[in-house]
Amino acid sequence: MTKPELLAPAGDIDKLKTALHFGADAVYIGMKDFSLRANTKNFDDAQLCEAIAYTHSLGKKIYIAFNIYFTPEQTDDIVAALHHLAQLCPDGMIISDPGIILLARQHAPNVPIHISTQANTTNQYAADFYKAQGADRIVLARELSLEQIRQIHLHTDIELEAFVHGAMCISYSGRCLLSTYMTTAGLGRRTDDTKTEPRSANKGDCVQPCRWEYILKEKSRPDQNYEVSEDEHGTYFMSSRDICMIDHIADLIDAGVCSFKVEGRMKSLLYISAIIASYRSMIDHICDGTPIDRRIIERELNVVSHRDFSTGFFYQSPMTDANITSTMQYKREMRLSGKVLGSSGDKMTVKVYNTISTDSDLEYVAPGLNIVKVGRIELFDRNGTPTDKIHHCDEATVRLYDTDGNVIIGQSMDILRMEADF
Repeated sequence: MTKPELLAPAGDIDKLKTALHFGADAVYIGMKDFSLRANTKNFDDAQLCEAIAYTHSLGKKIYIAFNIYFTPEQTDDIVAALHHLAQLCPDGMIISDPGIILLARQHAPNVPIHISTQANTTNQYAADFYKAQGADRIVLARELSLEQIRQIHLHTDIELEAFVHGAMCISYSGRCLLSTYMTTAGLGRRTDDTKTEPRSANKGDCVQPCRWEYILKEKSRPDQNYEVSEDEHGTYFMSSRDICMIDHIADLIDAGVCSFKVEGRMKSLLYISAIIASYRSMIDHICDGTPIDRRIIERELNVVSHRDFSTGFFYQSPMTDANITSTMQYKREMRLSGKVLGSSGDKMTVKVYNTISTDSDLEYVAPGLNIVKVGRIELFDRNGTPTDKIHHCDEATVRLYDTDGNVIIGQSMDILRMEADF
């Protein structure tokens, strides 16, 4: 069985390093402009250089999301960015706009082209078309079933990538005008919205109106709300469930998917560590026979923020299963406490994300689903003085013991987490 690539999201350099540390084979990132996650940190020029160099130093791959649909006034900036990427030599650019494909072939011919899911490739002829335009990989439309993917694989020899975990968009391959409508003055924009320009999902600035709960109003009765009830759960008729294909890895491989993509460039370090470690373990189990404990994986999938899980469109049609959530609430069991910056002897330097005290109930998490319950905590401030508490955004030196009294020897990029109290 051919082992697939595990491709992780990285919204900033810390998330990139965390993803690679916890087992990703490759990462995808966005520049400050031109990617469909405008509201995450993304990477400036210096960070882009650092990210590519760091990833390549580990023998792993990095792809650049260049997947907006652009308008003529952006042409010069896009060409300049392509020249820059040609010098940095990432392992691929994820592109949806045919115009950027053309410009990429002219100005960055050394960088492989991956066709974004936004291009909604749904058949082998489209795949062959993009290959003829110089593409090396297709990120398949999320609307495809496994059988349809298998047919594409049988009739084309281009690499196929598919989303296997994370949030799904209600719109066809993510191409949506609802956010633009809802943020345009005189149409759907709220009166208290301070932004003056519409926020386009197709340029990375989606306000996610599909996640809102809606009511119906009648013009002559402005103070009266009428419920729009799809069922007893409410009116979240556009909010999709999250996708989770961790129990169907063999089926994905058999269908011809060579790269397993996890959604989440705006998600947390906690999300990345848990989800990437879980898929790493399951892929290794399926392909190499590495033993796993399915109960641990189940817990890891649920410690991080997510909606109800589904298998998307891989097995069923939306005509028979609407695949929508019943609430706006996210499910989450844990929160991030700290990240290990380094270690010396039996002590670790930790960046604190949520206040840690000597009586905190912590778990220490390392790659390979190596999760250790912390039994005792010793804290020292920046001056090395013992203390009872280290606050959010500070750094601390810690000595941790497991429940048997053994010192926990950590390494950089391991994390600490605690139960969520909300």
